[in-house]
Amino acid sequence: MASNTSNFVVPLPPVVKVEVEEQVVPKDFRGYLTRALAWTALMPLFMLAFMHFSQLTHTAAVIDDQQIMRTQQFARSMSARFVSIETFLNTASDMISESIGSKVIPVSRLNKLAEKMPYLTSLKLISDTGSVDFHHGESSVSTAELMSAFAGSEVNVRSFQNEICFGSRIPEADSYDRSYLLIGCEPKEDIAAIFERSVGAEPYSLQIFDSKQKEIFFTSLNDSGNVRPQNLSSEFVKISEQMLGAPTPLWRTNQKRNDSAVLSIAEIPDTDWRAVFSQRVTFRDKQLLSSLLTSGVFLVCGALLALIVGTFLGFRLTNYVQTLIDQINAFKKDGSIKKPDRSFLANAPIELKLLSVQFEKLVRQVQSTQKKLEESNLDLTHQVNLRTRTLNQRNQELRALQFLLAPLQDEPHVVIKRTVESFRLILGLNQLDFVDEPERGRQDLASLPVKLSTGVLGYLSFERPDYTQENRVNTSLQRLANSIAIVLENKEMFSSVKASQSRFNALLESMTEGVVLIGKTGSLLYSNKTAREILSIAPGDGIAKVENYIEEHFRKVYLADSPNNPQDFFAGPTRYVSKVDSDFFIEASGFLVPEFHGYVGPRMGLLLRDISEEVSMERMKRNLISVVAHELKTPVTTLRLQSETLQRQIRSGKLSDSQQLLTEMLEESERLQNLICDWLDVSRLEAGSLVIKPKVQTVTAILNKAMKSVHLHFPHLEVSLKVEPEAECVLADKDRMTQVFVNILENAARYNDKEKPTCNVRSEKIDDSVVISFSDNGIGVSEKHLSKIFDSFYQVDMGSGRKVGGTGLGLSICRGIMAAHGGKIWAEQNPKGGTVFKISLSL
Repeated sequence: MASNTSNFVVPLPPVVKVEVEEQVVPKDFRGYLTRALAWTALMPLFMLAFMHFSQLTHTAAVIDDQQIMRTQQFARSMSARFVSIETFLNTASDMISESIGSKVIPVSRLNKLAEKMPYLTSLKLISDTGSVDFHHGESSVSTAELMSAFAGSEVNVRSFQNEICFGSRIPEADSYDRSYLLIGCEPKEDIAAIFERSVGAEPYSLQIFDSKQKEIFFTSLNDSGNVRPQNLSSEFVKISEQMLGAPTPLWRTNQKRNDSAVLSIAEIPDTDWRAVFSQRVTFRDKQLLSSLLTSGVFLVCGALLALIVGTFLGFRLTNYVQTLIDQINAFKKDGSIKKPDRSFLANAPIELKLLSVQFEKLVRQVQSTQKKLEESNLDLTHQVNLRTRTLNQRNQELRALQFLLAPLQDEPHVVIKRTVESFRLILGLNQLDFVDEPERGRQDLASLPVKLSTGVLGYLSFERPDYTQENRVNTSLQRLANSIAIVLENKEMFSSVKASQSRFNALLESMTEGVVLIGKTGSLLYSNKTAREILSIAPGDGIAKVENYIEEHFRKVYLADSPNNPQDFFAGPTRYVSKVDSDFFIEASGFLVPEFHGYVGPRMGLLLRDISEEVSMERMKRNLISVVAHELKTPVTTLRLQSETLQRQIRSGKLSDSQQLLTEMLEESERLQNLICDWLDVSRLEAGSLVIKPKVQTVTAILNKAMKSVHLHFPHLEVSLKVEPEAECVLADKDRMTQVFVNILENAARYNDKEKPTCNVRSEKIDDSVVISFSDNGIGVSEKHLSKIFDSFYQVDMGSGRKVGGTGLGLSICRGIMAAHGGKIWAEQNPKGGTVFKISLSL
């Protein structure tokens, strides 16, 4: 037995060495230890930093609260002063009011009272005539300015350039015809004093303005930056209004940090004045910096101390760890065990001492295990060599079977013969063949049947192997026999499936109904030729969602006897009409496909039918009933009424109108006769039994005969004729051709909304035919109806409220008459309005 095998030896080094893996980025123990101690020390530093930040936040909040409190305290102080001054003025006004009845001003009493008045530097009593009846102290505000400021105003306090004045009106007494105004003034420097007491040594600026955005007072204390007053713009007033109603009436101006300021606002009670305190952001930053200086020093000192302690402890531990590393390097170099020095045994941590002892024990175990591995390696090498030879042979067999079981490019018997020959060489047999029947009577040959459940497909005939190889050879040949059986069965199955699929495809493609198979996700899996034509898709096109595609191109038609369930796409036969062509109808019926070739599990299918002709026939039936009921009802009813009228006249002996009634009855009977004749003509045309007698006729004669008939009912129709000499004579049945002309002319008059309906007739020779065109000025026919108006019973207006009657058979009969003559008739739109009917007759 030939086989190409090689000995496999497991390599084992004579000495097991413990390798210390080198890191890509070296990191020593001292660094690890220093970082650990640093992180441990950083925790309290982080806490100190957090406290540092909390102190910063708290200090900023305290500064904000102090500014708000000082602003509100100043507003209350100002309000208290204003109340005190108003109380004083009210007391003086009451005293003056008591004495004014005697027309005597108590000057002496007012002088004494003015000397005791709080805060005021001047006091004036001004009458309504403008005279000063009492004056105490000096004031820079003139009497005219005071009269103008307090005249007709309910505000008791007014601001001037350098003073603030308070007024109290004394009403005139019954016995005196004059009224007085008591006005006291205070210098604005007093406001600065109140402001200085409120802020102390803090650098603040004060700005007071009223509700009319007028500045009353501005000052700045302890501020070397000379803070400018705020611009009383509409935006500033709007922000101040919002801050008055806010829980914290404090905001910062939108400027650069060196120019920005923090503002707080408070409303002065009993006035329309508002006080704004401002402080520079740079000064607040200095306050925060001074409060954080001490905690910052502690933070830096703590970080330095943690670094020093970590470095010292890390140096000692690094020396101890280095001793362990030296032990490992010594074992790595020559396999020896290095003992640690006395300093390590005396001072090293207990964990490192235990690690050194455990390392010595591990080295001794490794040396003992190494000897056992060397002994086991020899036995393992022998077993691996045997297993390798077996696997190599099995691999060769699998390669041969893979060639057999792969998709076949040649005939199966050629591939089987080639595979059998490969197995013969692999197994080292002198003879191995695949035959239909084994040879009988030969003791040196053995056979193995190749069979399936359906029967035996052949035999493997081979040379009997040595008894030592018999089991292995029989196992390999059994695998070969099973593979050959699978190949032959697949061939028969493939041929059967291919034939069935061909018959199935031919059957589906020849069906007049469309068949669509839908996947579980709603996509298109299969469609036959008819389905692709109905859905207007190419053979290679795919549809992601069949239901959405149908709903996009078709509209569902709900019938009275059909299930109206829009949620179920497969609920019974459903009709759809094309959204592009209103005369194209289809019917979709859902069905279940339990198994489909190439797909696992059931699938849903659709059966599509083109029912346009059925719908057209249904429409024709409905139109027929409607037309017959409409067209026959009118003459029959008229005849009945006329007969009843004539009967009453005969009974009464008054026959004055009998002649008119008889004439009308004759016309109605003629109308019924024409309807019956139209029906008979349609029947003859459909049966192909319409007989014509063509003779040479002139177009003028046919048209004149038709005009006489048309003018009886439509006398206002104007007809013009233009005939070319070559197109004067035609070969036609005069009565039938006259019937065609009459129908076209009546349509030109009937379907016309003009006062003077016209029709221009032109006969001309085109090639070998005579073409007669009728151009009217009627209402015209739309493009979509031009190809259908020659169908039986078809009318453009089929509604119950149509203005013009008719059966819809006239143009259909005209088309049949022209076909019987070997000609044709068609309609076109007139560019000038109306319709152009053309007929063509061969010369």
